[in-house]
Amino acid sequence: MTVGPFPVGAIIARLQEQAKVLLEVGSAADLSTALEQQPNTTVAAFVTAAELGQRSKYSTNGLHIQNVDVTIRVVLFVRNYAGEAAGTGARLQMDAEVIPAVRQALVGWTPVDAFDALSFQAGRDEAFKAGWLVSQQVLTTNYRMQVSR
Repeated sequence: MTVGPFPVGAIIARLQEQAKVLLEVGSAADLSTALEQQPNTTVAAFVTAAELGQRSKYSTNGLHIQNVDVTIRVVLFVRNYAGEAAGTGARLQMDAEVIPAVRQALVGWTPVDAFDALSFQAGRDEAFKAGWLVSQQVLTTNYRMQVSR
């Protein structure tokens, strides 16, 4: 049982340890901030988390229990090779190395005991601009918030 919030630092540590293709891994305050980053390396990731509480399961003067859904976004950046205006090199690296490494590191992994294992929800490209292919991998988990009064 926990009161949250989701430990983004655990995701960052896991990616640094398991997804060696990522040369830079950090967090961002929110999705729009993550999407605006200009990484210092050719392959990078920025992690954000959002929580959404469900209806209370149980609440009295002494105890409150509520399930919380968590959405994790891993925003990926791959720098395009010079001379490839359409981003072909970045696309190949994203699909062959970066996305598989992130999924291998995170899908099915449990960050801490209080949380369920991470599940893949979606993957989508965000942009190709200024030589960067930007994509995101969206994962979900949940936990039970328990607050004693």
